[in-house]
Amino acid sequence: MNLPNALSLFRLTLVPAFIAAFLSSHPYAYPIATAIFIFAGLTDMLDGYIARKYNQITMLGRFLDPLADKLMVFSALVCLTVRELMPLWLTALFFVKEAVQGIGGLVLFRKIRDVPPSNIVGKAATVTFYAAIAFITLIPGLSSIARGFLLGLSFMLMLLAFVTYLLRALRLSLEQRNATARASDHKENEI
Repeated sequence: MNLPNALSLFRLTLVPAFIAAFLSSHPYAYPIATAIFIFAGLTDMLDGYIARKYNQITMLGRFLDPLADKLMVFSALVCLTVRELMPLWLTALFFVKEAVQGIGGLVLFRKIRDVPPSNIVGKAATVTFYAAIAFITLIPGLSSIARGFLLGLSFMLMLLAFVTYLLRALRLSLEQRNATARASDHKENEI
C-alpha cells in the first residue's frame, strides 16, 4: 500500500473522531471537531499531491480518496443538521445527489472497469465545503444568512462538480462503446 492510500485510510479513521467531538457536550467540542475536520482536509490535499507528483495514482486510491471525503462530508452534514445549523432539506438533497453519483459510478465501473478521476471543480467544491464547515463551527454566532450563503455556495459547486462528473462519465462510456464497436468492425473486416 502506498502513502496516498494510507493517508486516505487514515482519513477514514478521522470520521468517527469528528462525529464524537462534534456531538460532545465538551465546551471545546466545536473547535476540536473543526480541527479534526481541517486536518482531514489537509490530508486529502496531501494524498492527492503525493499521488500525482510521484505517479502513485492507483485504482484503490481512486475509490478510497472519494470514499473518505464523502464519509467526512456526510458526517459533517448530519452533525450540522442534528445541531440545527443546517436545514434538513439541504442535507437530504446532498444525499440524493451523492446516491445518484455513487450508483452511476458503480454502473460505469461495471461497464468499463474505470471511474472518472476527480477534477478541479470537485476539488473546489470540497475545499469550499470544508471552509464553510470551519466557519460555521468556529463562529457560533454566525447569522443564518451567512450560514446559508456559505452552504449554498458549497452546494452549488458540488452540483457543478456533479454535472461535470456525469459528462466525463458519459464521455468515458461512449469512448468504450466506440472502441468496442471499432474492435468488432475490425474483426469482421479480417474475416
